[in-house]
Amino acid sequence: MAHGVEPLMPFDLSEATYMLPPPEFPMTTADLLARRGRQLEKRKEDLAAVHERVLAARYKSAADFEKRFAKTIKNKIYEPGALVMVRNSRIHMELNRKTKPKFLGPMVVLRRTKGGSYLLSDLNGAISKSRYAAFRLLPYFQRSNSSIPITRIVDLPDEDIDKAAEEIESLGAPDEVDVEDPDDDDE
Repeated sequence: MAHGVEPLMPFDLSEATYMLPPPEFPMTTADLLARRGRQLEKRKEDLAAVHERVLAARYKSAADFEKRFAKTIKNKIYEPGALVMVRNSRIHMELNRKTKPKFLGPMVVLRRTKGGSYLLSDLNGAISKSRYAAFRLLPYFQRSNSSIPITRIVDLPDEDIDKAAEEIESLGAPDEVDVEDPDDDDE
């Protein structure tokens, strides 16, 4: 870990006996006893140094990951009133997925929850009982310049949205629920 030596046995982890550099062979009995004694010392400063190195390595690794994949990592936050399409993740493992819709919607964003999922409603104003994970949402781009009147949906009082969110939580709905295709005739 700190010196390039990994723990081999469970005892090595619990007692931190791996805190020495690799042994140099051949070793005398005195060298071996000195090495074992140092292993069992459990020096606090050694443990603190290892902790700092591991923590720094983790932060560096995370920064390198973000730098390497900066063009592919997208944290899109949708504002209330935005039109989105929902990826129909239920069909990904089905054999006849080519004939089913890949996206559902458009839907209107009502609110982003604390966990990062979204409460959505249909264009007719019906609030969905499911919460949708952010990775399932894509922005909806209209083909024409015609407007969709969504102000009455977005301008719902906060009490109504809170009530709908509480109903969803009381039902024990998970953060992400797969939506069934209403045109599915298999069932």
